Amino acid sequence: MNQPTSLYLAPRDANCAPPRETVIQALADLEIIGEPLDTERYAAGAGFTRHVVFAGCSPHLIMQPPADGSLRFCHVAVHGPYAAPRLVTGPNTVKPRCPHCRARFDDWRQRLAAWQGGHERARCAACGSESLPTALDWREHAVAGRLLVELRNVFPGEATPSDRLMHELAQCTATAWRYAWAAYTDSVRAD
Repeated sequence: MNQPTSLYLAPRDANCAPPRETVIQALADLEIIGEPLDTERYAAGAGFTRHVVFAGCSPHLIMQPPADGSLRFCHVAVHGPYAAPRLVTGPNTVKPRCPHCRARFDDWRQRLAAWQGGHERARCAACGSESLPTALDWREHAVAGRLLVELRNVFPGEATPSDRLMHELAQCTATAWRYAWAAYTDSVRAD
């Protein structure tokens, strides 16, 4: 896979924007993040592999930045809060479903560019209902939020967040969280 992917965490309500500092503190308390790499990114901390549960018996994890300067190593980025939810998809994103009738949006990739302005709704061909693209059922292969926690260089299906991580985020922000796999180069804004 050429395009790097990530495991994203976001409040279940895409319009919710908990305080960034609160989320960063929770990640630091769990030792998921270590030293800052810049204003948005953090080195993976000692608790990263305790709270990101990898499938398989011996995943190949690169925890330090490679000499070539690429971002192909495990680290954490905290994005936002944005004025409106951002939808992040990826190369392996599955066809989303209508939240009303469960019909698939077979042509979602062709429609994605039209959604980028943030004002066009996703109209279901099966039932005629309209939804924000961020409200479609992306089945953990896309995520939307005003605040996003990105666990970089985690491939789709390779890992999930621990129950404790999700619980701590919910506790400190007073809102439920969700996760999904997506790429960190393909985002769309929706108001």
